Amino acid sequence: MKKKLLATAFSLTFSCLTVADSTSEVDRSFPAEDTPAALEALWAETNARLDLSDEQAEKVAPILQSNFESQRAVLLEYGIDIESGKPPAKKLGYQKARAMGRDLEAVRADTNDALEDILTDEQMREYQSMQNERRNEMRKRMRAAR
Repeated sequence: MKKKLLATAFSLTFSCLTVADSTSEVDRSFPAEDTPAALEALWAETNARLDLSDEQAEKVAPILQSNFESQRAVLLEYGIDIESGKPPAKKLGYQKARAMGRDLEAVRADTNDALEDILTDEQMREYQSMQNERRNEMRKRMRAAR
């Protein structure tokens, strides 16, 4: 049960980060990819790549859950429901997309600050690398969906 909770928190956080970070493309449809098997695979990869201790995993999970909830709230405020996998009801204008990007960046900065207290420098670099990889994957999928 604990592993599934951690897997869900990590996967939802990464999904939020990748969808939200591509603010210039948020008005495009984006796939919902969070299946139980995908969550378990993502947690296994994350745990392996970060080499989290049990203590770290227990501390990281609530931070990522809070991050997910905060980012989801920001996205919903701008009319984007990442859980449905459907495109927003109406396009975001440039100014709203930029404002949303700033709001999401503030959430990410808070999350990174909290994680820096738990993860080693090497783990933090790997976490940021993983975020970048997921962001790039999402951008490719969104561009392919055009």
